[in-house]
Amino acid sequence: MDAGVVKDIFENSGYEFLYEKFNYQFYISGLFDKIENSRILESFLDHYSFDENERNLFDDFAFHFRIFHNLYEKNSLFNEGPCH
Repeated sequence: MDAGVVKDIFENSGYEFLYEKFNYQFYISGLFDKIENSRILESFLDHYSFDENERNLFDDFAFHFRIFHNLYEKNSLFNEGPCH
């Protein structure tokens, strides 16, 4: 996913502070590079809660995003299976 799209999603979700804090780590780690569906990141930010006044670590954020992404993809495959 393009960095501009990622930034827009964070801004629209009210998590500009996370983007500002982690944008370099997003770039270096490539966390969103292979994400083609922006709905995954939007949904993640809708379902998880991050407080600007609490300690937020990139490793924790990335860990939870990777789990969410994996479950999102598996759920999508399940819902598209031969029984549905």
